[in-house]
This record gives sequence, structure tokens and C-alpha cells, in this order.
Amino acid sequence: MSTTVEPVQNLYQVSGAVIKPPQLTHSPAGISHLRFVLEHLSEQIEAGLPRRSYVRIVVVLSGEVATQWAKELNVGTAVHVSGFLNRIEDKNGIGKLVLHAQQLVKI
Repeated sequence: MSTTVEPVQNLYQVSGAVIKPPQLTHSPAGISHLRFVLEHLSEQIEAGLPRRSYVRIVVVLSGEVATQWAKELNVGTAVHVSGFLNRIEDKNGIGKLVLHAQQLVKI
């Protein structure tokens, strides 16, 4: 008997506004990384009742597009981001979720 394992999905989409100035950096390998903080506010329905949703997440956009977007994004820019979530640890060893953008659209 053969069983097929479905690939594990890690896809997250969110719209919001850039709330901290984007920072463009380069890895030792020369890869560009644009890092910014996105804030999302909305009302969602949960169990038939309205619930306020508030998300603040670090977004990282890597590759050649990072340099192009660095010129386009400013504090207050509204965007829709889709990509995958990954865990990082800050310098104090505290884990945080980061959204690695695979698609970014101004709205």
C-alpha cells in the first residue's frame, strides 16, 4: 500500500501599512534584503461575532527586487504581501515570526 503525503503549506497574506522606514542591507554573499514593519488593522468575524484584528509583523523581501522596492516604500505606504512565515531569534534569543515576502503589491 502506497500513501501520498501532501506537501506542507506555509502561506500567509496580509495587507497593511509600512510603519517603520524600510532598511536595505546586503548579505555577505551580496544578496539584497529589504526589511520593514507592516501594521494591519481590521475587523474579522469569529464564532459569529466581530473581533478586532491587530497585527504588526516584520517583512523581509530578498533578491534584486529588494533594491527596486527600497525606492518605492515609505512610512505610510499601503501594501499587500504574500509569502511564508519563518522564525528568527533576536540578539536576546527571543523568537519572532517574520514574513518572507514572495509577492508585494502597492494598494
